[in-house]
Amino acid sequence: MRYLITTALAYTNGPLHLGHARSTYIPADIMYKYLKLRGEDVIHVGGTDNHGVPITLTAEKEGKSPEEIVEKYHNEIKEDLDLLGVEFDAFGKTHSQIHIETAQEFYLKLKENGYIYEKEIEQFYCPKCKKFLPDRYVEGICPYCGGEARGDHCEVCGRHLEPFELKNPYCVICKGTPEIRKTKHYFFKLSALKNELEEYVKNAKEMPEHVKNMALNWIKELHDWDISRDISWGVPIPGTNQVMYVWLEAPIGYISFSKMLGDIWKKYWLEKDTKIYHFIGKDITVHHAVFWPGMLIAHKGFNLPTAVISGGYLTLEGRKMSTSKRWVVWVKDFVKNFDADYLRYYLVMSAPLFKDCDFSFDDFKNKINNELINIIGNFTHRVLTFTHRKFKKVPIVDENRLKEEDKALLKKCEETIKAVDKNIRSFKFRDALVNILHLAIDGNAYFQRMEPWAVKDEERLKEILYTCCKTVKTLIYLLYPYMPKKALALLELMNEELDLNLRGNELKKPKIIFKKVEDKKIEEMKKKLYKNDKNENNNKTAEGEKMEQIDITYLEKIDLRVGEVVEAEDIPKSKKLLKLIVDLGDEKRQIVSGIKDYYKPEELVGKKVIVVCNLKPAKLCGVLSEGMILAAEDDEGNVVLLTVDKDIKAGSKVR
Repeated sequence: MRYLITTALAYTNGPLHLGHARSTYIPADIMYKYLKLRGEDVIHVGGTDNHGVPITLTAEKEGKSPEEIVEKYHNEIKEDLDLLGVEFDAFGKTHSQIHIETAQEFYLKLKENGYIYEKEIEQFYCPKCKKFLPDRYVEGICPYCGGEARGDHCEVCGRHLEPFELKNPYCVICKGTPEIRKTKHYFFKLSALKNELEEYVKNAKEMPEHVKNMALNWIKELHDWDISRDISWGVPIPGTNQVMYVWLEAPIGYISFSKMLGDIWKKYWLEKDTKIYHFIGKDITVHHAVFWPGMLIAHKGFNLPTAVISGGYLTLEGRKMSTSKRWVVWVKDFVKNFDADYLRYYLVMSAPLFKDCDFSFDDFKNKINNELINIIGNFTHRVLTFTHRKFKKVPIVDENRLKEEDKALLKKCEETIKAVDKNIRSFKFRDALVNILHLAIDGNAYFQRMEPWAVKDEERLKEILYTCCKTVKTLIYLLYPYMPKKALALLELMNEELDLNLRGNELKKPKIIFKKVEDKKIEEMKKKLYKNDKNENNNKTAEGEKMEQIDITYLEKIDLRVGEVVEAEDIPKSKKLLKLIVDLGDEKRQIVSGIKDYYKPEELVGKKVIVVCNLKPAKLCGVLSEGMILAAEDDEGNVVLLTVDKDIKAGSKVR
């Protein structure tokens, strides 16, 4: 069996932050390093996604060419990955000749197979700029919440939008008012692949269950896919003046970047007996589990993904990460202050890969100091220090002559190797790391129980230290995919090779490999983070003082009333939303609210809340919401509901 591991192509509009590392690159690198360690035929292919509207917008705003923007961030992203110890066999970029040619060949094959057709659509056109405007080139007012919004998304209420839904739309380049014109676009017949996609997903045995469920839900209502854009930056569609939509051409990068390795790329994409693992972030699951396999099925020439491994979101100190609000920790900044292997350990150990989790500086310090160093660091240092002092090298003994307590620990080593293998191959990276930690705990307990410092019989002492060193070697071997630098540093002290054998070589003088995380460094990083956030809030205040003042009549348009929550329950498909039934006196309304992180359903029943009653109904996560309850949020991300300080009947107007 051969393996092809890919990682989501990083978008070249900025460097990497901790969320990217946690969801995608560290898990993929663990899998890659582990399979190589086991002698498997495996390659890791990655790179950067360089096309699309955000790149052209950034270039126009900064007065640079798209190529300059792409080159800058492509290099920064690769530097970030190098700092994390993430290895690739091929690392390319979509703005390269090999990719452009591969993408165009792929497109022509789709067309030849009857999956591309032309259709006339309506689109915004800017008369002043003399060009059609893709969705992100149009901004305006959200029709739902009144906030400022892009043509595809409202940053305020989070709703997906179409450009024509915006009120007072304008071109982001010239600020002029666009007009609607007809234009020809090219579409991919995704809807024609419903049966094939459904069969593929259902039969993908290694596909994680949550990915399967999400994909199957999307497949129920497949629509054809507009795959052309009226801009100049991108992969040109042959025979037209348009370029390919990035979600058509970017995944083809997995193939084109593989071609950088020469003819061996064909083994992984064309021959059977290959497993393809795509490691991605949760937000692009559907693209990789539905759209991309659909393209491959329509092409009829390449292997399909074996599994799409979709990592959960990472929050920061209890709040959603935001680059625009400067609530973010960049990989480069973190690794300047702390060991990259500590970050790899912490991000894996914090939660299973498929679950969302939070990064906390204090928790990071405690997990490294009290868990990694006190258990694994302590055991490996004690064993190597004591063995060096007594014998200068690892004593080699006949395992058949060992005592039962010695054999029990060596059996635990063998069991751990098997458990780690099973868990890593099932993408349970945290479970495998817990297996390793438990082996170190057992090793520590054995060392303490055997009291080697009190053993007078030299042969017995050799047996004990052999058992301990064998356990240390097992730990090094299993830790390598997770913490490559620390594992190799321990291996250097043992004067050994990266395998499970003990050769009895001379030990090097022991030194501390696992150094504690200092409180001072933690406080410096926290101070910097909160300072950036404070500056951002100050900037917002300054902007707020310049905001247009409103007339009292504007406020009178909002119908605010006191409501009493009579029912509350989870919405199973959502991690943030609760469904509430609110009594407004003369009627009851169903309201969906994103407060699951802050309130349990049972806490809400009987609570008096403030409701916006004349908000246009909308569906959130497929559930109808007929209003909005008001809440306050402080700088620390704490959320509390607005209520009344004295009891008053439901339905009372707020004035």
